[in-house]
Amino acid sequence: MIYELETKMWQAAKNGDKAAFLQLVNSDAVMVCGGYRCTGAEYAELIADFGISAFEITDFETVLETETAVQVHYIVKTTADSPENADLAGAFHVTSAWINRDGEWKLVFNMDSRIMR
Repeated sequence: MIYELETKMWQAAKNGDKAAFLQLVNSDAVMVCGGYRCTGAEYAELIADFGISAFEITDFETVLETETAVQVHYIVKTTADSPENADLAGAFHVTSAWINRDGEWKLVFNMDSRIMR
C-alpha cells in the first residue's frame, strides 16, 4: 500500500500537481532534498517547475511498520525533461515516513540522497 502512495506522490510531482501532492503529503512534513530542508507545503510550491519526465522506483523495502506508522527506503531513478532541470535527473536513495491519522495515510518525512557512481 505504501509503495502505491509513494508512486502517486512521484506521479503528482512529475505532473506538477500540487493538489494531488498535498493529498498525500502533510503540509508540515519535513522534506530534505538536494541538501535543503522545507515543509511539505513549501515543496508542493516547487513541483510546478519540477521538470522530471519519468521516474522508476526500485529496491523498495519496508524499514519499520506498525499499525499507524511505516518507514520505507527505495531507489528512484529520474529523467529530466530539459537541460535546466538536469540536476533533478539521476538515481537517489529515498527514505520516507508515513503516519496513519484517522484512517488516512500521510507522508510526514522524506529525504533523498544522490547515488554517486
